[in-house]
Amino acid sequence: MKDEVTAFQLGSSTVVTLPKEFGIKPGQRLKIKKDKKQIILKEGKMTEHEIRKLLDSLRVDLHLKPDLTPEEINEELDRRYEEMLP
Repeated sequence: MKDEVTAFQLGSSTVVTLPKEFGIKPGQRLKIKKDKKQIILKEGKMTEHEIRKLLDSLRVDLHLKPDLTPEEINEELDRRYEEMLP
């Protein structure tokens, strides 16, 4: 497992990628909390409607094809991220 990850800017948000070993799935809802200098993520539940809305938003914002599955979106984002690395 990686000891360190890199944050990058995506629009008005800062994005942090998590290694696959953490088991976080595309579209999975997480609750986030800041405690002093720690950022804590906890599992949360998303409804089917919320997942579809999020995927539609990603497709538009990231200029993705409209018919991509969540897995294909993840693969495309992984590919784009790899292209950004030195």
